Amino acid sequence: MNQKGQALVEFIVVLPVLILIIMAITDMGNILYKKYQLENDLDYIAELYKQEKQLEIESYANENNIIVSYDTNINQVTINLNKEVSVVTPGLKTILKDPYYINVKRVMYDE
Repeated sequence: MNQKGQALVEFIVVLPVLILIIMAITDMGNILYKKYQLENDLDYIAELYKQEKQLEIESYANENNIIVSYDTNINQVTINLNKEVSVVTPGLKTILKDPYYINVKRVMYDE
């Protein structure tokens, strides 16, 4: 009977740590998935930019909660996309600063 009580106490001590680890893995997976989606959005927005369709870019960005910015030089433009991702794991909120922003960019040369 003494062994069962000890196992229960150990389980109760380890369970919160295990739950935090599982939540952190889930949050990191969500961040990586959102970054992958944002890179796909960047492909689409870059194509629209080449076709000079600014209204479609703004519409698409608004629908998907994406912040689009451009940096232009003499013969190149850098397209920056930012998207907010909320973090739910208590420890990661402190480290990553909730909300966490994903950023992807692409440099395109004018022809």
